[in-house]
Amino acid sequence: MSEIYKVNMELDVPIYRQLVDSIHSAVKKGDLSAGQQLPTVQEMTEQLGIARGTVKRAYDELERIGVVEKVQGRGTFVCYQPSNSGSRKEQAMAAIDSMLDQLENMGFSPAEINIFLNLKLREREEQEAFVKVAVVECNPENLSQMSEQLRHISGVDLYPYLLDSIQQYPYKLNEDFDLIVTTANHADYLESLVPSNKRVVRVALRLSSESLSPIIKLRPGKELGIVGHSHRFGDLLYRTAQSYAEDAVIHEPVVTEMGEKLADYLRGKDAVLVPKGYEKYFTAQMNNALKNYHGVLIDCNYEMDEGSLLYLETKIKRLLDEKKL
Repeated sequence: MSEIYKVNMELDVPIYRQLVDSIHSAVKKGDLSAGQQLPTVQEMTEQLGIARGTVKRAYDELERIGVVEKVQGRGTFVCYQPSNSGSRKEQAMAAIDSMLDQLENMGFSPAEINIFLNLKLREREEQEAFVKVAVVECNPENLSQMSEQLRHISGVDLYPYLLDSIQQYPYKLNEDFDLIVTTANHADYLESLVPSNKRVVRVALRLSSESLSPIIKLRPGKELGIVGHSHRFGDLLYRTAQSYAEDAVIHEPVVTEMGEKLADYLRGKDAVLVPKGYEKYFTAQMNNALKNYHGVLIDCNYEMDEGSLLYLETKIKRLLDEKKL
């Protein structure tokens, strides 16, 4: 099968999303042309060694965003065509002609139509004033926690991306983002991918005081376990524990792949660090093991510090004000 269709089982990015991104990228680059048929779900399943449901979900998403079209009884075909100014202008003029014909048939004069159009345009401008923000981080736990903070800022249209996804498909940052938010570890790399007029904002993360307090209070000799969704987050928690619970017995972190063996890992641990909202990351077996665990579960939430958050809020407010002028 063509190199166009590829997935990497070791990435934290969901398999269906990798397939969507690889096909979408191929279409944009012209490696897949309009009208070209994609492999059937069964063919893709067999060639990539992934579940039928995963392939179907990818095809459904591609259809939703207008990249492919499913033809009953025939298959799935590329329908996206890179835009060009001529065809778009012709389509726009045809759409306007159709709208004007409808309004004229309703008895409105050109002057009235002009008033209606201006009113609607102003209304949409007021409604659509927002700052388009991409947030990029190397592990899904921190990405989710950063995104949650940003969602509380009014006027933000948020697009979270894992760093691995950006490394594989840098074109994602070619969208018209007003800000690209990331940590200092990744800022230089992201700046190398985008035009100089794109604003990459570096933020500092810290463990919340609610998460840090019970770690500091662990008594010497206590057994401390760590359960993460990704290896990167597990390693981050391990380093944090070494800094703030140095007198505890800190065990190597385990991640989602632990599955049914998690109950054995938890046995004998006095406390366990988990990502905040861990239920959404772990399997039913792991969640059941944590539910039956009799020690102390410490929810770990990394958040942007006050300075970073204040800067972002101020920057976003200024951009919103500029858009409303």
